[in-house]
Parts: sequence; structure tokens; C-alpha cells
Amino acid sequence: MTRPGLVATLLSAFALAAASASAQTSPDPDEGSRCVSDKVELSPTRYLRALSLDLRGDVPTAEELAEVAQRGEVPQSLIDEWLDTDAFAEQVVRHHRGLLWNNIDNLRLLNVNATLSRTPEGLHWRRNPARFYRGANVPCADRPARLGPDGEILTDRDGLEGYVEVAPYWDPTTSLKVCAFDAQEAEFSPEGTDCRTNAGDNDTGCGCGPELRYCTFGNVDLAINRGMRDALDRLLFDLFRRDAPYTELFTTRKAFINGPLAYFWTYLTRRNRGLLFEPKAVDMATVPEMHYYQEGTWVEVTLPPEHAGILTRPAFLLRFQTNRARANRFYDAFLCQPFNPPDGGLPVADEAAARDPDLQLRAGCKYCHSLLEPAAAHWGRWTEQGIGYLDPATFPPQRADCERCGLTGQGCSTECRQFYLVRSLSPQEDAFIGMLNAYKFRREDHVR
Repeated sequence: MTRPGLVATLLSAFALAAASASAQTSPDPDEGSRCVSDKVELSPTRYLRALSLDLRGDVPTAEELAEVAQRGEVPQSLIDEWLDTDAFAEQVVRHHRGLLWNNIDNLRLLNVNATLSRTPEGLHWRRNPARFYRGANVPCADRPARLGPDGEILTDRDGLEGYVEVAPYWDPTTSLKVCAFDAQEAEFSPEGTDCRTNAGDNDTGCGCGPELRYCTFGNVDLAINRGMRDALDRLLFDLFRRDAPYTELFTTRKAFINGPLAYFWTYLTRRNRGLLFEPKAVDMATVPEMHYYQEGTWVEVTLPPEHAGILTRPAFLLRFQTNRARANRFYDAFLCQPFNPPDGGLPVADEAAARDPDLQLRAGCKYCHSLLEPAAAHWGRWTEQGIGYLDPATFPPQRADCERCGLTGQGCSTECRQFYLVRSLSPQEDAFIGMLNAYKFRREDHVR
């Protein structure tokens, strides 16, 4: 029998302490000044039931109840046996779901232009790109497509093409009628547009790619959301089942990938909907070749060092999309230090104090943000509204091109606009022009 790990010890100690406390009769010196529930001494069998529900999520068996009734106590050996089970690991995973909130089913990860619609006749087409294909938001004609001598798609006098039969990546056993323009397989259009990106939605030479791999249909893409959630659950289960040190939660590079995730990392990261999936959170050399429909098949991989630990995994970064939200959740869930105003409320501030752009100093804000701002900066190298890591080689603390465009107002690149301070809204911000957003209002005492 293995030694219980830290989490097992904590949870079992909690359950034991709760039962022990209920049996004590010595008065609490502060009991008269607090609302304390009446203490009820549990019988051995009731204590067994409470332990079993806490540690396994199920009631004890008849045999276990009989043994405890005969002994008159719950044997430590039985508790140790329960702690060394899949059921206990599942219970701890459930507890951590309440800490991490890693269910991201509410997020729409992919661009709406990547979504195929279906007509009553069974034609699959994309609404917004139809304006470029056919001059109007209409599907193709319900007839097989005709091709010219060079393979070009032919249209009728109304500018409508026909359909082609395609076996989609999410279910290759079926065949869909897909409008020919939408079913184009080119990786690059004749104009040079990369059809794997959102730019392809505005180019008539781009479609959904082979097997429709750059598009989705209905709720098919929710398997990606589930994969990110379940990958974190699977990692937690692995750590707790192995009785690994609790600190591995924040240091391990181990991860799990299933079919939808492998497909997402390979083909869909640039079909994003306002979220940044690149730089990718995985080393593509380690991503296995899997089919999208292999949702129940999992492969262990090793992530890059910058994505070690649960606090930089996709499910966490997407569930908490700003650095402040990430820091706030960590302090609340793992340090038990929620950010609350002082007792008695906030003092009334004068207008000048209320307008200070530095939230660490602004009246009414500083009680939380004096700690929250430097804490949030720990996530400063991971994109907000995204999951990518900003490598210092490409994204140094200060970039000359971003400083130049911030001072002149001309030629700001997308990288500068997204990740660097290029627009000052107050004189206090001027000194930080051209610096990574996370460095704004950083003080010397924040540097270690």
C-alpha cells in the first residue's frame, strides 16, 4: 500500500478532523460570540458513510458497514484503501474543477465564417463568403457542379455553381453535398491568399480545404472545447492517482491530446474568432496524427517549458482571458486570498485621486490593485484573449519599432498594437511607450 500523497492526506485529515470535532465536548472560548452549529457525535457507521461520500462519492458497501459495526470504529486501513482508488482521484478532480472552472463550452473558438450552414435540400454552404462567391448571401444550385477544361468551377447565368460530394473530417463515413466554391481544396489561392487563415474567407479562390478541414458544422467544433477541458481533468487524475507531489500541478509539462485537439492544433488555430491560438501551446513535432472523430483516444505528450503547470494550459487561459482574471482566480482558489475592499468600505476620493491611471495608486482601487497588478504581470507573457506564449526573443520588454510608432503614430504593426503600449492616455503613461503591456506602471520593487 502506497503512502497517501499530500492531497489525500489533506482530504482524509479534513474528514477525520470534522468527525473528531463533532465528538468533542470541550467548549470553544469564542463559542459565545460566534454562530456555531450544534455538534452531533456521529456513530461509527454514520461516520463511515460521511467518509465514503467525501472520499469516493458513493455510500459504503454492506460488507464495509458490517465490519465497522462489528469493530465499533472505522479502521485506518480502510481509509488508506479508499485513498488508493480511482474513485478518490475522481473526487479530487471534481474538487479542482471547482477551483479551475475549466469548462469552456460557452466559448466559440472558431470564426463564424468557418461554419457551414445546411439548406432543406441538404446543401452545405457558408453564408458570409457567399457574397464573394455568388454576389449575394445565397447557396449554390442543387445540382452536381460542372468544371471547365482547366478544372475551374463553372456557374450558370445567375452566377450559381453546383455541389460536390465530400466526406467531412468529423465523419468520413458520410457524404455531404457541399457547394463547389466552399469545397475548394487549395491551400493557397491563385492570388496568394493562405486559405488556412481567416483571410481566405474573402478570396473566391479559397474554400474549406480537403475534407472541409478549415471549416466546421453545427456543434462539431465543441469537441475541441471538451478536449481542452478533459485534457486538464485527465492530467489532474494522473497526478492524484500517482500520488505525485501537489507542486507538480504547477510544474509538470505532461499533457494529453485526443483527436479533436490534434486536429485543432494542426489545421484550425488560424480559423480563430477573436482569440489568439498562436504561438501554439504545443510543440507540433509531438502532436500525434489522429482523426478528429477519435475523441475518446488520448495520447500523452510533453509541452514546451513555457506551458508547464495548470495555470498556463489552454483551458485555464481561455476560461480567464485577462491577466487580472488569471491572478484573481489563483489568489482566490489556491491562496484563499480573495480581493475584497477594506472593512468599513472605501473612502470618498477627490476627483484628481479618482483619475489616477495607475490602479495601484488610484483611490478606491489600490486596496486590491496594489497586489493584483504585479500578480497579473506574472501572466504578462501569455496573450490575453488567447493562449500563446510571447517569446522574449521576439517580444522583448521594450521594442524600438513599437516605441517609434507609439511616439509618431505611424506604422504600428499588429504585434505592437496587440502586445505593446503604443498609445498614451495620460502623462504618467508616457514613460512606458513601447513596452509590453504587462510592464506598464511596473515599479522597481516589483523586479526580483
